[in-house]
Amino acid sequence: MVRVFLLDDHEIVRRGLKEMLEADGDLEVVGEAGTAGEARSGIAATRPDVAVLDVRLPDGDGVELCRGVRAQHPEIRCIMLTAFTDDEVVLASILAGASGYVLKQIKGVDIVDSVRLAAAGETLFDPATRARAMAHAGDGSQSEDRE
Repeated sequence: MVRVFLLDDHEIVRRGLKEMLEADGDLEVVGEAGTAGEARSGIAATRPDVAVLDVRLPDGDGVELCRGVRAQHPEIRCIMLTAFTDDEVVLASILAGASGYVLKQIKGVDIVDSVRLAAAGETLFDPATRARAMAHAGDGSQSEDRE
């Protein structure tokens, strides 16, 4: 059984994710939060295998949360979930130790597969995305001010 924690500031997104993830019976949502603050304590308390983290939150940044989770609990895999494609955030996600960066437009079966792959230790960044993000970092244009 793969244990999953969900962070998204929209309740309806969390409910939909939970329903999709738990449909096949091999994934269990052990906690959820609507803010970065709630997620910090919830992840520490539940110790999931995978944390699915919204990038943009009203009280923080999912990428920074990922960095903290991975520093304190390196066994927890993080998948960044967002509605926006942003090379700087992709790069920041890679550097923070995220296993993947997926768009909210993803199909239900694909998010389920992504969680399973992350739990198995796989990296979900395709080589082209990873290379593009690393090239972006190398050109000196990485911003310190991210949402």
